[in-house]
Amino acid sequence: MFDQKKYERALAGFKQDFVGRQWPNERYKWEAVQWFQDHWDVKAPDFAGMLSEALKKTFNLLASMNNYPRRMIVGYAKEAPEEVRAMFIALFDETADVWERIDAFKRKANGLKDRLSPDVGQHYQNENVITTYLWLRYPDKYYIYKLSEVRKACRLLGGDCEFRNGAYADNIRNWLAFFNEIRDVLIQDYELIELFREQLTATCYPDPQYRTLTQTFCFYVSRFCGEAEPKRGAEEWLYADCAPGSSDISAGSRDGDREKTAYTKASFLNDVYISEARYDRLKAVLLRKKNIILQGAPGVGKTFAARRLAWSIMGEQDDSRIEFVQFHQNYSYEDFVMGYKPEGSGFELKYGVFYRFCQKANNRPGVPHFFIIDEINRGNLSKVFGELLMLIEQDYRNTKVKLAYSDVPFSVPENLYIIGMMNTADRSLALIDYALRRRFSFFDMEPGFDSEGFGKYQAGLENETFDALIDRIRELNRDIIQDKALGKGFCIGHSYFCGLKGPEDCTTEWMRDVVDYPKHYS
Repeated sequence: MFDQKKYERALAGFKQDFVGRQWPNERYKWEAVQWFQDHWDVKAPDFAGMLSEALKKTFNLLASMNNYPRRMIVGYAKEAPEEVRAMFIALFDETADVWERIDAFKRKANGLKDRLSPDVGQHYQNENVITTYLWLRYPDKYYIYKLSEVRKACRLLGGDCEFRNGAYADNIRNWLAFFNEIRDVLIQDYELIELFREQLTATCYPDPQYRTLTQTFCFYVSRFCGEAEPKRGAEEWLYADCAPGSSDISAGSRDGDREKTAYTKASFLNDVYISEARYDRLKAVLLRKKNIILQGAPGVGKTFAARRLAWSIMGEQDDSRIEFVQFHQNYSYEDFVMGYKPEGSGFELKYGVFYRFCQKANNRPGVPHFFIIDEINRGNLSKVFGELLMLIEQDYRNTKVKLAYSDVPFSVPENLYIIGMMNTADRSLALIDYALRRRFSFFDMEPGFDSEGFGKYQAGLENETFDALIDRIRELNRDIIQDKALGKGFCIGHSYFCGLKGPEDCTTEWMRDVVDYPKHYS
């Protein structure tokens, strides 16, 4: 296990640096894998020539100052091709234990050195080099092992794996376990995956299991975490409240250098025509239940209120933490979560809007994010949510399950809140109300003609005709409520009459248009 908060802070820095610094410097690794895959042929008649060509793009992975592993193994292959061929065949035999194969390769290299280059100090075929061979051959299973880097990355991320000098077998097994654990979380970050995919070229190995990406992330943690803040070491940075290059990320107060406008409870009550007591109740229910549906007649300001409710909880107008969708009869699981869609001549697994937003919220734990669904009753909830109908429940947040199209564990984070809207005048409401009732709390939004906020708005227009019109609407709503065939769900909402900035806008023509061609302000 590792520390989630330290991981999230490191990931934020990694994504920020990925395109500008990491990818230009690290792309050669994906190119090295692709080159090896294209040129490796264990049955090649000229094994030494094939090996030299297959390792051609590895550069500093297998060569550095005073370190010549590629040159040594190719030299041995020239003098004893069948022995070196057999060494690689045994190394790449996945039926045997990985450490036993690595250890056997080292022992064989020792024998070649003693026989073929006794005057040379060493053969350089250590664990780092041998795991590089494994990674080149099986990039969907292995990473590159370097004790100093994996030890430091594990410590900085709060991992519980132990790496000790001389404990070769245990270190290899702990390295694989630690990197696999990081990978399982890393690949859930849609934003990073999209960043990575956008950089890939035809010369790069596509890395479908993202193991080379995981390896690069851990390398980043061990080498660069403290670089963006030179007065801090990497370890201090990971304990801090912000990621490199950001300002108070956990508070959510900035997006780059752009200040966000503060938004408070008072701001909400000034914009949305409900009472303070109703607002307090609405906020408390959403924070407790995490899923809420604003239901009411058309024109009561459900959509208008939903976004402002999110802002008031954030304390600022930060639309980067809000996602908005509208359901319809053809909306599907593939649109919402994930599914295979046409891509070129075939199909590719694509992530849906909710999956991506969950990963975005996961990147900033403790910072509230809001997913707003308009016309939620118009979608087939079982079809759209699938297994997520369980995961969105409060008690199952952060519970991981494998999704229909992926074997990668997925969960809905605790800091994601869902706000749905539905019109009570819509007859389709009765068909799905029971399916939603368990997962969502329902909050009635009513016409706000009698609210303090609308009263101030009406008084500011200073128009007797408008006052008389509003009185008639109140009377009409009372008749609608008493009508057994209609009821309060068919009342006329106040938002039809909103949007005027002052008395000069409140003309007779405007009021006639509202009555004849109603349009509410959402």
